[in-house]
Amino acid sequence: MTTLDDVAKFSGVSAMTVSRVINNKGAVSEKTRHRVLDAIQQLNYRPNLVARGLATNRTNSIGVLVSYLENPIYAVVVSGINKTAEKYGMNIILGSGQDEESLLQSTNTLLNKQIDGLIVLPADIRRQDGKWSQLEAEAMLSFYRRFDRIAAEASDNGIPIVLMGDYAIDHIAARVCEDYREGARMAVRYLHGQGHRRIGMVSHCIRDAGIWQERYQGFLEEMNALGCRVEEAWCESCLEKVDDAFQAGMRLFARRELPTALYCANDVIAVGIENAARECGLRVPDDLSVIGHDGSLYSEISYPRLTTVSIRPFAIGCACMEQIAAALREEPENTAVQIIKPEILPGQSVCRAAVPAVR
Repeated sequence: MTTLDDVAKFSGVSAMTVSRVINNKGAVSEKTRHRVLDAIQQLNYRPNLVARGLATNRTNSIGVLVSYLENPIYAVVVSGINKTAEKYGMNIILGSGQDEESLLQSTNTLLNKQIDGLIVLPADIRRQDGKWSQLEAEAMLSFYRRFDRIAAEASDNGIPIVLMGDYAIDHIAARVCEDYREGARMAVRYLHGQGHRRIGMVSHCIRDAGIWQERYQGFLEEMNALGCRVEEAWCESCLEKVDDAFQAGMRLFARRELPTALYCANDVIAVGIENAARECGLRVPDDLSVIGHDGSLYSEISYPRLTTVSIRPFAIGCACMEQIAAALREEPENTAVQIIKPEILPGQSVCRAAVPAVR
């Protein structure tokens, strides 16, 4: 069995330095810290968590609050959190809920388990009828207002909270989020680089608040910057469901003049648009190029394989956990808001622009 001394010898430091790294305490340079963590991983060292918890008054457990476990993006985020937690010898405890009350109850349950820190993924609040209402400002504000009171108490007790997203909560250690507008700009630039000038957009509540508004604004800004005219007839709204996106596509494709490319504000919508295009006899990408946003599992299973803007969910999860670890070391990261830059994942749903379709 690998011991602490083995790790010290392997990494070329003292046993005391290894102990400091494991317990997230004391002054250790980042270079040395990473060398020790690499040694721990290579030697598969597992510290005695019970003894360590008694010595440090910590449980080495991090709570993760998720409102929508079925969301493939959140699953990848949690995977990133867990991978980084393992690097620090910690484990994660999941809590979930699908409405305001159950989410708040899960928060209190996690805190009662004496977790050392809490990571909160964006809340998707359901209405009483069970439908998703992520963009309903009243429900969102109510949840985060009540959550902030819990966060204040947790902060007073030395439990750092990291939020995925940019919602206004005062008592948190840090926020980690994607660059919402830049992702939309990247999508437009990518399509423009393929020769497309007639570009439309399909989004959930296209002029509503939150990330959808940010992505819409990014779309408008880049279209204007590139000198492309935004046609209202090529912009549609729908729910975040394949069937609803399909209906939005059917409405759009019934018009006489069509765009040569569509930017869809997430991958679910893009799949529905691809289905509608096929139903209308349009070939993707020959007649219509389609680009999604998120980089979710939907982009991998769609046909043709979807070109998408990945928000890099694994990197977001890793960054959330790194922020927790830094807060526990009482060595905050450089900024309380960490922005993860998205990236284009090329598929087979975009090609060079053809002659604009007229029906």
